[in-house]
Amino acid sequence: MLRISLCLLMLWGIVCSMQPPGTAATTVVFVNCAETTPGEKGPVLTATGREQAGQLARFLRDMPVEAVYSPYSGCLQQTVEPLAASKNTTVRYFRDACEANPDVMDHILQEMMIKHTGKTIVICAPPKSILKMAGMLGIRQKELKPGMGLFEEILIVNVFYAGEAVAQKLNMNFQKKV
Repeated sequence: MLRISLCLLMLWGIVCSMQPPGTAATTVVFVNCAETTPGEKGPVLTATGREQAGQLARFLRDMPVEAVYSPYSGCLQQTVEPLAASKNTTVRYFRDACEANPDVMDHILQEMMIKHTGKTIVICAPPKSILKMAGMLGIRQKELKPGMGLFEEILIVNVFYAGEAVAQKLNMNFQKKV
């Protein structure tokens, strides 16, 4: 199943590369926090969560990622640190203002899009924020279908040169220990 998912990612990249010259799509990969447990300063990753974070890095190893973003939250940044390290970058922090001030969040997201035009970025955020940010990029919530919220689901949004966006939800299908 992992091979099928990787093939879909590659096919998705080929389709997106068929843009007019100089107008490549910007790809945003949204991922939720891995498994957590309560900690002194908020949720932290469990042993399974740390394993999931490593699996995320392996799942996206063949995808060129220019930047990795996360709000300043222990479990969210821990989820994407292995991915950032595998891409020779660091986790970049942003203010998750989806609930408090959607206009500010829209501005933050648009700045990310401008800075990484035609590239791929990964954003780790809570499920509600992912849905709101996808909406800000032009994806209607009814297109996302129920179920967004599991770590194993990643949402890939391609924003095209004309401002149009399409989304694809993938399941990483991690093998569970029995």
